[in-house]
Amino acid sequence: MFQVSVAFLVLAWFAVSMRVYARAVVLRSFHWDDFFILLALCVFTACCSCLIAIENIQKSDAASTALLNGLEAQLGLIDTIFGLIMGFMSLYIVTTVVLKLALAIFFLRIIPENFSWQRKVIYIATGIYTTYGLAFTFIIVFQCGNPADFFMQEARKACMSDTILQPLYYAAGGMNALTDWLFSLLPVTVIWSAAIPKSTKISAGCLLGLGSLASIASLIRLAYIPGIEARPTFLEHSVSIACWSIVEPGLGIVAASLATLRPLFR
Repeated sequence: MFQVSVAFLVLAWFAVSMRVYARAVVLRSFHWDDFFILLALCVFTACCSCLIAIENIQKSDAASTALLNGLEAQLGLIDTIFGLIMGFMSLYIVTTVVLKLALAIFFLRIIPENFSWQRKVIYIATGIYTTYGLAFTFIIVFQCGNPADFFMQEARKACMSDTILQPLYYAAGGMNALTDWLFSLLPVTVIWSAAIPKSTKISAGCLLGLGSLASIASLIRLAYIPGIEARPTFLEHSVSIACWSIVEPGLGIVAASLATLRPLFR
């Protein structure tokens, strides 16, 4: 997991840095979608950092040290792990929400006003996923009440049950995948039939092609949702879902950035 997180962090930072250079320096034209990509990158970095920290704790001698230092140290370590798991889960959702907003702004900026139904679909899909994603993030963080009491509430079985959370995870994953595919397929007819500059068509076409990879990753991730669990043994039982939770938004950020680099090759 460390290797996957670091690899996609490097790729994402490189791609976004090139995007910022192309837009801000070469074109001297920086738009709202660029700001949202930067925000998505920052949240994605925090998400990866949580996963790296969890793995480092589980692979270190932190558990042995806590055992030697008594109950207070053990509880402190468990609270830290739970906090990182909650951070990872919630930051993944926020990353996908911000990324969807960046993509929606990009497509709405280049799709002409006369393609009204396509624009409406983008507005509706983005609005629904953003609303659900932010609400679900709230549920993840407060599923046991006060996040500071997560471990004790979990031990008392006072948290939301898996029978409630699992359908919510599937709904979030399904809407995420559906929105990804809408953004990949919906603008195709618009891009090639609209009277927009050829360079814009090429950029959008590249974004659609590369974005389809993230769409595929979001579908694969759906298969591993049953592995999600907020436990100290998170990485032992949730390796696949954690991996695809990094790959999917990482690919999306990279794809959205690479599609804007044409000015660098003029």
